[in-house]
Amino acid sequence: MSNQQTSFQPSLAVSTVFEQVKPLQEQLAQIAHILEPMHQLSQLANVFGPLREFEVQITELAKVLEPMRNLQDRLQQVLQQFTSLRALDLELDQFSVAFRESLSQLAAALEPAATLQDLLAQLTAVFEPAKTLRQEFSALARSFERNSQGLSQ
Repeated sequence: MSNQQTSFQPSLAVSTVFEQVKPLQEQLAQIAHILEPMHQLSQLANVFGPLREFEVQITELAKVLEPMRNLQDRLQQVLQQFTSLRALDLELDQFSVAFRESLSQLAAALEPAATLQDLLAQLTAVFEPAKTLRQEFSALARSFERNSQGLSQ
């Protein structure tokens, strides 16, 4: 038996218990660094309002242009007899192709945003335990606060 009497050191005991989660806390701290780019990303989402308005306008325009497409389909039937209408058919075709290509480019430009949405949905599911764990650890912390207040009275 040693002459020195070792005293209980509460802080050391608690830090020993929590030592195992130190690396996890460091990983969680990295999330804070990601929050600012995520905030910037959410500001970029302001693009969707004007795009939705544009989509409504284009949908209306497509309805207006429906007779033109019908005319083009009917022109195909009489082009053999009226070759002078080939120029009109070609112009209508070029117009349709240009519209289709522009809309396809716009849809392709939205692909990264759609992919991001899928990824965010996955991340939402992966991070779901964070809220529950935060609430549970907070409740545990409060229970220790009440217990320690009760002891000091």
